[in-house]
Amino acid sequence: MRAREPDGSGYVESHGAHIYYEVFGSGMPTMLFLPPWSLVYSRIWKLQVPYFARHFRVVVYDGRGNGKSSKPAGADAYAQALFADDALAVMDATATERAVTVGFSMGAVAVANLAVNHPGRVAGAIFINPVAPFGDRPPRAQYPFDAVLPTSEGWAKHNKHYWRRDYDDWLQFFAGKLFTEPHSTKQVEDAIGWGKETNAEVLINTYEAPILPGEPPRDRALSADYYQRIRCPVLVILGSEDAVISNTAGAGVAKATGGTVVMIEGGGHTPHVRHPVKVNILIRQFVETVAAGPRRSA
Repeated sequence: MRAREPDGSGYVESHGAHIYYEVFGSGMPTMLFLPPWSLVYSRIWKLQVPYFARHFRVVVYDGRGNGKSSKPAGADAYAQALFADDALAVMDATATERAVTVGFSMGAVAVANLAVNHPGRVAGAIFINPVAPFGDRPPRAQYPFDAVLPTSEGWAKHNKHYWRRDYDDWLQFFAGKLFTEPHSTKQVEDAIGWGKETNAEVLINTYEAPILPGEPPRDRALSADYYQRIRCPVLVILGSEDAVISNTAGAGVAKATGGTVVMIEGGGHTPHVRHPVKVNILIRQFVETVAAGPRRSA
């Protein structure tokens, strides 16, 4: 059972994919919760949607590659720029002129893309443990993704050949890294269940997708200039025990954008799931401030 059913739902076509979206509530402003990596879909926000729909209008959607959205074939269909275009398509389909955007992990890349390239559509940007080209390399980077490895221990499982060989074992491993907090059995089970609604080839495609114009640069020497183009208010929420992405990535986003950083002590990679009250209060305070105040000047 869901805590709240959507007030509206539908599909929109975007670059050959059908993207499923849901709309909740009717207050202002609109909050757009972007999906993260194609490993999971919009249910990752199930502890945010019912709460925020009582105060604001909320839009969520399943990212290409999982949930009720299309799973197109080929790496070209998973370029990061397309994920941002999917968000714009959903905003247009739901008559959302402008929104406070919330991105978690890989979804933060699309938030940055929107804020840089479509600033008029983004009233504020919230980054939760963001993937970003700053700071220390993530733990998975200790092993090459494309090479055939002599081991499958630890982060060596984060490898396309191992995914094809034993996707279920990698999924169990990675879900455990998402939730480092004690007593996270239910959350791990949710992540594994959502992960089984996609497959190894989709996730490999996300790694092998081309880099298109407008995306955040992979070259870290250029990253600050890109993120400094974000002019809207920014909030960065980090988990002190994140085992997937270094906190230095989010710190880099905050420094480049002039944003505010809040650390959830004891939080892992998904603090909005394991510490929803703390995170929801932080987000609501930010949204109310954005709704009340002027945009940051250039």
